[in-house]
Amino acid sequence: MIDFRYFRCVMKREWKCPDSEINFFMYTPEYPHKHFIDPRYPELLHDFGWKNTRKNVLIIHGFNGTYSKTPMTFIRDAYLSRKDYNVFMVDWSVLTRFPCYLSALSNMKKTAQCTAQLYSAITQAGGLAKMTTCVGHSLGAHICGMISNHLTEKQYKIVGEFFLIYRAKFDIILFLQSNKI
Repeated sequence: MIDFRYFRCVMKREWKCPDSEINFFMYTPEYPHKHFIDPRYPELLHDFGWKNTRKNVLIIHGFNGTYSKTPMTFIRDAYLSRKDYNVFMVDWSVLTRFPCYLSALSNMKKTAQCTAQLYSAITQAGGLAKMTTCVGHSLGAHICGMISNHLTEKQYKIVGEFFLIYRAKFDIILFLQSNKI
């Protein structure tokens, strides 16, 4: 199948991961600048300061968003300021541009599938599901919920805005008023 492109919109029809339009970046307290992560090579996480003794957080932006702008950078920086988190940012901005809302809805499944591979890479490298949280904003919150559809075991924690938490084993809802977690 071929991806369908019209105007600025992209509708993914190919269901293979990795995908060049879905990218993962890792930040750690020692390496606070972005490092591209390929989920096919979980052993390389350690090269960028990832530690399995830390908690992990996956942060996913919503429609017409990007990993490098607010509010995602506030959330990232709040987790990094605690010094006990490995932070992973999911960038699917090419697939969620305005005015392409229907395409973005269609692309959520592919993004969840590829992000599930990142989640699996984290656990394969020694990270614990109990210490891994998915944080999503808008459509990103729905992607957090959809990730479990592609895992053998459900996620432990999901945090999202405008999201009914029904796929996680335990639910936690946080409202961020500042950049502190």
